[in-house]
Amino acid sequence: MHMYMETKKTNAELEAENQMLRREIKVAREAAAITARLVVKQFEKTDQTLHHLEAANAQRRAVLDAATQLSIISTDLEGNITLFNSGATNLLGFSREEMVGTQNISAIHDKKELRQYAHVLTGVMPVEPVAIDIFAQHVKQQIFKTHEWTYVCKNGTLLPVNLSITPFYNVRGIMRGYLFTAMDMSRQKQMKQELIQAMESAESANASKGDFLARMSHEIRTPMNGIIGMAHLMANTSLNTTQKNYLDKIQTSARTLLNLINDILDFSKIDAGKLTLESIDFRLEEVMANLVNTIGFQAEDKGLEFLFRLDKKIPSRLKGDPLRLGQILMNLAGNAIKFTESGEIIISVTLEEHDDFDTTAMPGPGIKSPLEKEKHHEPSPCSLSQNSQVILKFSVKDSGVGLRSEQIDSLFDAFSQADDSITRKYGGTGLGLSICSQLTRMMGGNIWVESTPGEGSTFIFTVKLQYSQNRISSPATEQKRLLGHRALVVDDNRSARELLVSMLESFGMQVDSAPGGQRALDCLGQALKANMPYDVVLLDWIMPGMDGIETARRIKANGALAKTPAMLMVTANGRDEARMAAQKTGIKAFLLKPVYPSVMYNTLQETLGIPPMPHDISSRSPSKASFAASAQKNIRKAHILLVEDNAINQEVARIFLEDVGMQVDIAENGQTCLDMMEKKSYDLIFMDIQMPVLDGLETTRIIRNKKKLHQIPIIAMTAHAMAGDREKSLKAGMNGHLNKPVNPQKLYQILQHFIPKKTEHPPSRKNTSKSASPGINDGPTKENTPKSTHISQEEYPNSILDSIQGINLSKALENLGQKPELLLTILRDFKKNYGNHGNYLDELLKQKKFKKIRECAHTIKGISGYMAADELFHKASALENHLKRIEAESQTPPNNPSSPGVVDVSPVHGFIHEIEIMLKNLEQLPDKKRVICVNPSKEKKDTLGQTGRNISDMDEQSHSILKEFHALLLKGEFMAMDLAPDVEKILNEWGHGNLFREIMDLLDDIEFEQAADKMKQCIKKYPYAK
Repeated sequence: MHMYMETKKTNAELEAENQMLRREIKVAREAAAITARLVVKQFEKTDQTLHHLEAANAQRRAVLDAATQLSIISTDLEGNITLFNSGATNLLGFSREEMVGTQNISAIHDKKELRQYAHVLTGVMPVEPVAIDIFAQHVKQQIFKTHEWTYVCKNGTLLPVNLSITPFYNVRGIMRGYLFTAMDMSRQKQMKQELIQAMESAESANASKGDFLARMSHEIRTPMNGIIGMAHLMANTSLNTTQKNYLDKIQTSARTLLNLINDILDFSKIDAGKLTLESIDFRLEEVMANLVNTIGFQAEDKGLEFLFRLDKKIPSRLKGDPLRLGQILMNLAGNAIKFTESGEIIISVTLEEHDDFDTTAMPGPGIKSPLEKEKHHEPSPCSLSQNSQVILKFSVKDSGVGLRSEQIDSLFDAFSQADDSITRKYGGTGLGLSICSQLTRMMGGNIWVESTPGEGSTFIFTVKLQYSQNRISSPATEQKRLLGHRALVVDDNRSARELLVSMLESFGMQVDSAPGGQRALDCLGQALKANMPYDVVLLDWIMPGMDGIETARRIKANGALAKTPAMLMVTANGRDEARMAAQKTGIKAFLLKPVYPSVMYNTLQETLGIPPMPHDISSRSPSKASFAASAQKNIRKAHILLVEDNAINQEVARIFLEDVGMQVDIAENGQTCLDMMEKKSYDLIFMDIQMPVLDGLETTRIIRNKKKLHQIPIIAMTAHAMAGDREKSLKAGMNGHLNKPVNPQKLYQILQHFIPKKTEHPPSRKNTSKSASPGINDGPTKENTPKSTHISQEEYPNSILDSIQGINLSKALENLGQKPELLLTILRDFKKNYGNHGNYLDELLKQKKFKKIRECAHTIKGISGYMAADELFHKASALENHLKRIEAESQTPPNNPSSPGVVDVSPVHGFIHEIEIMLKNLEQLPDKKRVICVNPSKEKKDTLGQTGRNISDMDEQSHSILKEFHALLLKGEFMAMDLAPDVEKILNEWGHGNLFREIMDLLDDIEFEQAADKMKQCIKKYPYAK
């Protein structure tokens, strides 16, 4: 009962349970419905995802298959191919089915290439390299991600590809494999090869152009050799005025044509990259002097002011290529003169950049004048260390026609002019500026132009140079010997005035300036009132209102001046009438613009009576100039074989050789040469290269293969001027190379070098019948009684010296220790020795013996320095500097196409003209007189008797006299003549009378070096001199 009661539930409880069950069922049904809905949604999402994935895969497949020119291959980590797109199929020829899941990436790579890369990576050359290991290492080291590899196609061909290898990862960042993306490079490589071939063809065409230009110049040089050579020879014949005029025009045209050829050769050589630059020591002032000597007369003829502005901080000596630097300046300055009808040409040089400067203070300018209106102060000068590099900026400014912007654009292109009218009016090839542009780049610089039409142009260029270790101190900047002197510059041209003021201030002078004659007179008056008179006045000649000559007259006539200042004329016009008038008005020196600082410094020093420093004197001392036949006499009668097919060239070369005593045979070609050599021996062969039958190179090879002939010197004498011609000649067995037109000086150098001496020196040109070679111990005889050669002390009227034009008498007497009789001797000797010098120089010029002309200019420079023939001195100095450049050119290999065949010789003509003016001025000079001692031995005894000495106690005094005499001869000092009587006595005592007379004869001809050599022989054997 009890149990029944416990299990029996009430209806209420049952109802409650039922309700709870219903609720649970309902919840379960709802949960099931929700789950069903969620499942449906999930299925829907999954279906959508699968759809997206299928779409993405389809898109990926479409992209991969669309990349028909790009091979895309993926692999797993073992290198098994998992993807192979249609681009890979097109590239390699394999299908997707053939590769995916069945092949490794190694199957499409060149095994040899894999081994090489494996060796690079590991240092070991594997027999069977595993490609995937190599690529994995590449990826790991991040090298060669994109590189050229070689694929192996299905048909076995090798295909160059540009391959990129990229690892790929899953969503958890774990690397699953590699993606290989490759592009076919065969077309690119083919295009590259075609481009290389095209470039080679272009270079070959360019080389052909250069060769064509050079060959054409060679063809032109061959007849040019005949023209120039025959013109030289014709000039030696008797010609009337008309014929000489025609000949001058022929020679001028020949020079112009040859200069054109040289321009073309320079251009072709630069264009081929075969022009080399020198690196030698030089002075910038010498380069500028050469420029003036070459084209300065053109500016003078057009009435242009030709001015220089040189930065005083520029080192005195530089290292570089002065010839090419001068070539750039010559082109630019020549163009400036050509295109300028009036005004001025200003060439400026400034120091732009430098290394290792040490600044030094410059002495102060001293007391300032209340009259100073136009002062120009320069920064303190600097000195460079020995290893410094400098950049100089040059500018050539003119006041000519100017250029438009469209003309400037192509100005530096080859064979171009500003426009066609330029060529028609002025001529030219259009090569000059192109050559300048390329030369400046070769010298580490650049070139550009600034111009305004109608106002003029400024061409600017920079060059990089070294500072020479052979430093020469500049007297103008170091000695300051003009410090404190006062100067007045009178010039109507503002630029010229400013340049002169700046130059004089750099010497430490106090400088005022005036734009004209009247203003100059006012300045003199104001200076007088301020008790600050001028020491020197520098005058221009041609000025409006009152010219320089009239200004000088008024200054000289100004009685209010306690002391007339020294006057110098500095002008751009060097006409004779101006110089004559200047001398008559008391002007002490006549300088032509542009004036170099060193010339101005020396002139001012001499004009102001400042004693020169020792090195200044030595720089003017005359040195020996040999006017007799040169050493080619040692090789007279040598047998020469000339192998040349051109009749005119045969004639020219034959005459050149016979003129120096050679015996010449001629062969028309190589075969004839070989035949003649079988019959006769020769000392030297000149061989043309281009000949019929057998050319020069092959002929030389045959000669060198013959044992008995292989030692004979063979020199190429040819018009070939292309780069490499010299090498071809030497390779064939030749000993040298001589370019046509033949330079006689080079010809003689070759003769002297290759032909052994055959004879001794001929006797001296001096009276050989009397004493051809006197011995040191020859005693006095009846026939050779000693004669006194000291200068006569007779007084000449001052009017004789005063009336001689062209010399600065006061300066000359100062130079010669106030000895008018010595000056007369020098003037007489000049008249005697140089009376026919114009013809002699003409002859040297026709033979192109520039070295002898330079030696002559050097000698006359020294003599004219003592004579104070200032204009002659400056002409000689300028010519000497000019010819040094010519000699530098002649030292280049004979076949160098940049070597000038004909040079501008106008400075030589100017020098000759100045000599003729000097000789004309000396026409009134009486003949030379010499005091003859009637009984020199008696005079000797009387002298000894008066001194009471005998030979045994004269040793110390004699030693001193002879040593001093020898030292003066070595220096080229005319002061040696003061010791002549004492030297005569000593040498007569020891039986050397003939030697003394020979020494004095040499001094009569101003042959100081030969006289010093003979004196040295005597000193060595003189007992008391030991």
